Amino acid sequence: MKATDKTYVIATCNEEDTIKIGAIMASVFENRVIAICGDLGAGKTHLAKGIAKGMGITRHITSPTFNILNEYKTNDKTFYHMDAYRLTDAEDAYEIGIEDILEPHGITLIEWAENIIDTLPQGYVSIYIEKGEDVNKRLLFITADKESIDRMANLIYENTDR
Repeated sequence: MKATDKTYVIATCNEEDTIKIGAIMASVFENRVIAICGDLGAGKTHLAKGIAKGMGITRHITSPTFNILNEYKTNDKTFYHMDAYRLTDAEDAYEIGIEDILEPHGITLIEWAENIIDTLPQGYVSIYIEKGEDVNKRLLFITADKESIDRMANLIYENTDR
């Protein structure tokens, strides 16, 4: 992350909120790598579902825990959904061909990105999801360049009940 990056924090109250925020992110973070971190069950895959929805992907999105990488195409865009939970370092990531998905024409979303953080390109979007005290509530800490964060914040304000 760069010193000029900005962090936006938003609370979601349920899975539907998380999916809605993800759909908004899809229009802001096009052609970017998104690194998501958070505990098991934090909502990483729900956010992925929202991003895919925002890209116009209608297929069912599942966590690629066992496949490591799922690829979804729509029109001229690709959504790469990677789960790095079982990867231990950059060498593991390169063995599965991560370099092929780091300059996406669409979006590359990597769950458990902290396991392979050294492989990510400059300018990636960082998202940390924290579970709230209520079983359904989440806090999303989204860090990216200031212009993208400001654009996303405006879209969230315009398209949600915030």
